[in-house]
Amino acid sequence: MTDSFTIAHISDLHLSAEHKRFNLRRARRLLEEIARRRVDHVVVTGDIAADADRREFEIARGLFRNSGLLDPEKLSLVIGNHDVFGGVHMPEDILTFPRRCRQTEYSAQVEEFRGYFHEAFERCMYGSHAKPFPYAKVLGDVVLFGVNSVAHYSAVKNPVGSNGDVGDGQYRRLKQLLEAPELRGKRKIVLIHHHFHKYPSPAEGTLHSVWGAIERRTMKLHGKKRLFQLFREWGVALVLHGHVHLNRSEEHTSELQSLT
Repeated sequence: MTDSFTIAHISDLHLSAEHKRFNLRRARRLLEEIARRRVDHVVVTGDIAADADRREFEIARGLFRNSGLLDPEKLSLVIGNHDVFGGVHMPEDILTFPRRCRQTEYSAQVEEFRGYFHEAFERCMYGSHAKPFPYAKVLGDVVLFGVNSVAHYSAVKNPVGSNGDVGDGQYRRLKQLLEAPELRGKRKIVLIHHHFHKYPSPAEGTLHSVWGAIERRTMKLHGKKRLFQLFREWGVALVLHGHVHLNRSEEHTSELQSLT
């Protein structure tokens, strides 16, 4: 690997065969721009699909294939809540969506996600060979840690499938990967779908304040403090996430760039 290593970080494509077809056009243009810039690696931090539908995963696979990205040296992925539970698209979906989340076979959805993009999960270190997450992927002097932050359905803690959690088992396996002797001295980057931000509340009595209250209950990451402590302990340099739809472009160091 050369001294300059460029990562294109994209997230929340929300590709659909039925809804928001402009997302597909945007994704094509985005991948064309990434190809034009000749970046070294592309990471996608979840919500590739809009509705956890096989047709959407097939669309995404086709986009990655046509862009020459179906290669573990070129592409890394983590899963998002829309890739497991889907989402609400029409007003009438609001009434039926909690039931859909409750009936979703969580583990089967995660395995299906890995199956559609299996190339991206090759040549990785795993905390458990039976599970796709967490993983560590070494790219020269950089190592990417992929984490599944999608919480299981819970009527109390995750009623609409959009909250996040990294359970005890995955946390232990992630810690084992972070402390692996062969990864010491490398720049560590964590890939995760759910964000760590705490945004200020809008003025009360406004539509934004109502929506903000809903988001704070349905889009949060449980247990983020212990994850932060773990990242600090093992010298994680960067966390790339999605879930909130913000576009930013930053140059983190002279050796490592993230195009978001």
